[in-house]
Amino acid sequence: MKIVGFSFFSVFAGAMFIRIKEKSNGHRAIQIVQTVREGERVRQKLVRHVGHAKNDEEVQAYQEIATSILNSLDPQLSFPLAKSPRVEPGLDCDFDNRVRIRDLREDRRVIEGIQAVFGNLYDELGFSKLLKPDRSDSKCDVILRDLVLARLADPLSKRKSVQMLWRNFNIHHSLDPVYRMMDKVTAHQAEIRDTVCNATLGLFQKGIDVLFFDVTTLFFESFSADELRNFGFSKDCKFKQTQVVLALVTTTGGMPITYELFPGNKFEGHTLLPIIELLKKRFEVHNILLVADRAMFTKENLKAMDDQGIGYIVGAKLRKLPPTLRSQILEERGYYPSVVEDELHWVGEFEHEGRRLITSYSSIRARKDQSDRLRLIERLKKKSRGRDTLPIGEIINNAGTAKFLEIEKASAKIDEKKITSDAQWDGMHGIITNVKTQSAISLLSRYRGLWQIEDAFRIKKNDLAMRPIFHWTENRIRAHVAICFLAYAIAKHATSKLQVSGLNLSFARLREELLLVQASILVNIRTRKFYRVPSKLTDLQAKIFKIFRLRRSDVPDLCARQ
Repeated sequence: MKIVGFSFFSVFAGAMFIRIKEKSNGHRAIQIVQTVREGERVRQKLVRHVGHAKNDEEVQAYQEIATSILNSLDPQLSFPLAKSPRVEPGLDCDFDNRVRIRDLREDRRVIEGIQAVFGNLYDELGFSKLLKPDRSDSKCDVILRDLVLARLADPLSKRKSVQMLWRNFNIHHSLDPVYRMMDKVTAHQAEIRDTVCNATLGLFQKGIDVLFFDVTTLFFESFSADELRNFGFSKDCKFKQTQVVLALVTTTGGMPITYELFPGNKFEGHTLLPIIELLKKRFEVHNILLVADRAMFTKENLKAMDDQGIGYIVGAKLRKLPPTLRSQILEERGYYPSVVEDELHWVGEFEHEGRRLITSYSSIRARKDQSDRLRLIERLKKKSRGRDTLPIGEIINNAGTAKFLEIEKASAKIDEKKITSDAQWDGMHGIITNVKTQSAISLLSRYRGLWQIEDAFRIKKNDLAMRPIFHWTENRIRAHVAICFLAYAIAKHATSKLQVSGLNLSFARLREELLLVQASILVNIRTRKFYRVPSKLTDLQAKIFKIFRLRRSDVPDLCARQ
């Protein structure tokens, strides 16, 4: 009888090891033996006969059984596993399912909370059906999903996102397939908008009666313009860099409805009509009340909404109104006290070109207006250094500062009359509307809800790092914005679901908690098997998982090769 193989698994379990012996009938015996010394002689003592194997598969199965038995015979520390090693049917399964700790090493640590919560929402909202794989790109749907979740976890450039997915999530994608996926996304922008809109509408059983519209700018780390990237008025004060203009529509609470991208030199007042065309495809627009800031206060926009039967509340440019009407607004007569969202206002109502002009005065707003003006004047005085005039080159180039200056050729000086004129508008605010049936207080309250879309821009720009944009071609730029739009939709649905359940968490705090839901992947240096050891959930994390109806076991288990 000849010994044909040993399996030491790199490290002895004491002096015991697994031996494979070939029998005369071609079968192989799997045994556990121990090296013992008797005087000066060393021999191998049979400890346990595990079984007879007829082929290589049975040899492998018996080796797994022998390994478990060997570990159970060894007195060193071990930990239990949730799943037993795979055993072929009919084989002897008499073993203790334990692994020696001294044989384990951490192979990597992976984040699981992002995939669990945001990944589950991604599928629930129907985003997994946006792209259909084909022969040229069999993983485009998977890559889109992973890139959206990567932006929710840690918004980076596409190159760095690919690296981060591998480092923190054990997900590997090459950069070229990512760019091919982005080209497909560009071709499916309409489907993306429709799917996000449907997901939002599904939350409102009674339908939607108010939509908020606003515009922002997204800048590039670039100084070269083209048809889409161009120079314009930057809301991020990046006037020397190219940008694009993003128009966004949301519901109350900031839930996304649709968006559109415009060239960077597009006047924001001209973005409303294209958005209305998008809304007409989805809504009975005469049932919708559209709320927008005063940048949309143009005759063209107001007339277009009137003609199409769209109700609107738009911020009014009070200082641009006819002189007679301005004088009436600044008079104290006709104003009455009222409470608008827990704040005392003095409210007045006027008529302008057949529409309702509603104005209000707030002492809180007045103090802020005064403070902002004094800060600008102080900045101008510092630049003057005691001189009567300032060289044009030293003047801050924005409307907020220029309105206090009298400019003469190559110099300018502070105009006290302009300061006095500006001060009389402190605390004043107005809206223009074609809605006849609602009270002035109700309409003012509706307009104040516009902050929610401003919060949407904050999340997109800061938490999801939508800008700066690092892509140069129009297709990639539009794909980047679409990916960010999907990520924002998931972020809002997630925080909304928590809020409905009584847990008020910002998106930033939710992300922070989910990034800490991790697992250590351990490798057995003997068997090369991999084990997953999940981190323990905190009370807050457990509550989040419960709200999303997700289960997470804290018992270690076997996992696939990493």
